[in-house]
Amino acid sequence: MQNEKINRKRILDSMMPAAIFIAAAYWILDSILNIFFFNKYNIIAELIGADLYNIYIRVIVFCLFIIFGSHAQASINKLRQAQKSLEEEKERYRTLFEYNPIETVTVDHDARVTGYNLAKANSGDRMPEIGDIMYKDYAGKHNDSMYNELMECIKSNISKEFPEHKYNSDFLYIRIAPFSKGAIITALNITKQKQLQTQLQQAKKMDAISTLAGGIAHQFNNILSGITGNTELLQMEYADNNKIKEYSERLFALTRRMTRLTSQLLAYARGGKYQERQLSISELVEETLPLIKHSMNQSVKVVINLEKDIPVIKADATQLQMVFFAVMSNASEAIEESGSIRVTVQKKDVDDKYAMQHPGLKVGQYAQLTVEDDGKGLDRETKERIFEPFYSTKLQGRGLGMAASYGIIINHGGWIEIDSEPGKGAVVSIYLPVAASTEEVVLKEKKEPAEIAQGEGTILVIDDDDEVLDVSRLALEHLGYNVLTANTGMDAISIVETVGEDIDLAILDIGLPDIMGDKVCQRIQELQPNIKVLVSTGYMVEDITDDMKIKAQGFIQKPFSMSKMAIKLKEMLGGKKEKAF
Repeated sequence: MQNEKINRKRILDSMMPAAIFIAAAYWILDSILNIFFFNKYNIIAELIGADLYNIYIRVIVFCLFIIFGSHAQASINKLRQAQKSLEEEKERYRTLFEYNPIETVTVDHDARVTGYNLAKANSGDRMPEIGDIMYKDYAGKHNDSMYNELMECIKSNISKEFPEHKYNSDFLYIRIAPFSKGAIITALNITKQKQLQTQLQQAKKMDAISTLAGGIAHQFNNILSGITGNTELLQMEYADNNKIKEYSERLFALTRRMTRLTSQLLAYARGGKYQERQLSISELVEETLPLIKHSMNQSVKVVINLEKDIPVIKADATQLQMVFFAVMSNASEAIEESGSIRVTVQKKDVDDKYAMQHPGLKVGQYAQLTVEDDGKGLDRETKERIFEPFYSTKLQGRGLGMAASYGIIINHGGWIEIDSEPGKGAVVSIYLPVAASTEEVVLKEKKEPAEIAQGEGTILVIDDDDEVLDVSRLALEHLGYNVLTANTGMDAISIVETVGEDIDLAILDIGLPDIMGDKVCQRIQELQPNIKVLVSTGYMVEDITDDMKIKAQGFIQKPFSMSKMAIKLKEMLGGKKEKAF
């Protein structure tokens, strides 16, 4: 083939010299014929041409050959340039086809494979043979009848796209574009993009649900405050009645259970850090495991691998124990007969690449807790909904544990994820950022005194819930305080403007209907700087201080007992005279 091109080029390049040679040959041949037929023996004279007519004829013919040769040479040059441009264009399109990063296959009108590019060749999949019928001789596990779709595109000459086509375990973006000789099929693997999109949607859904959960918990805590306060007042009013005391204790037990439930809801709503201290995640697992083993399937073997030199984290131990309990309980229940659970704690350095693959993580150093079981695993729907409140594969109403776990871990600046397939068990990975310093934080719980201290002074109670407002007024009056009430921010500001000099302390609920609590607090302190503000909220105290930056002198979380309130008031109104009750 190469030799033919060289020979053709030589012939084309010799067109002009050939024309000149032929013209000269004609001149000489015409002279020789004249000598032969007309008996002219002077060859020189005949070549030069004594006959003017013959000279004209020969010159004209010579010029015609020269003109023909020059035009032929110019046409040949143009043809050669066109062929060069065509070759370059073919090479450019060949390069675009071969080196296109998207897998591409070409087929003829019968859907037989005519070629494929390097991306397809390097994809690691089984390669089609030239002549294979696409989606018949060469096909994976497609959800749709792709052969019929391909033939329809070829016959109708209309392109088709399949944005999220399921192929084996991957998602592909497939486009079929017909052309004169068949069709071009491109396939882009979008599995990773699909996973990132799903994670983003899940995170947005979790944020929406967590907001709802926080609002519900806040309302529950308001109701529980009313129940707790009225029950305490009932006990005090009828202190000698044993029956009332017995029933009251039962009510207290129920409210404590409800308080734990709302604590879980608030934890899910990213408000679950009560008492942070620096701790070792390995030590926490060792201390917690014996406490939860009795509630697990006894045929399940627990294997632990805990690194001892793990950097400490700053977290609430009780909250993390709740997370560990929820994860271990789910792992145990997933194992129907006998099996094993592997608990691992290790240090994990998250770099940019790993953070890109796990959108919930930031670059940095983490303590990683992994709980792996060989149970029945989770299907896709369950895995996507496992962190939703009350979603469960078990009895309806259970399942808050994993939802609360999500909120707790996120609130600690960490991340939790589940990798699972049906029949292949599940792996729960929890990442918690290591502490910035190694100072040990020790928080001691304060015990409530047996006596409830009475006090004196004037207190302004600001709350939009009438039941809470009423029971707070009765409880504070029972403790010896003068009480003013307001159920909106504007009412509170108006009272302070009127009788602010007589008010010693304001108990302020943040969730007011007209003005945000931090604005009310600021306005009260502007009007009367001597008034101390105690924030009473159904949300987590840490959320209020972190998000609103409210400048109050004290915080107390609903629901609270009268004794806790009395202690708080004693701390804040230390200058006032108090007596034992």
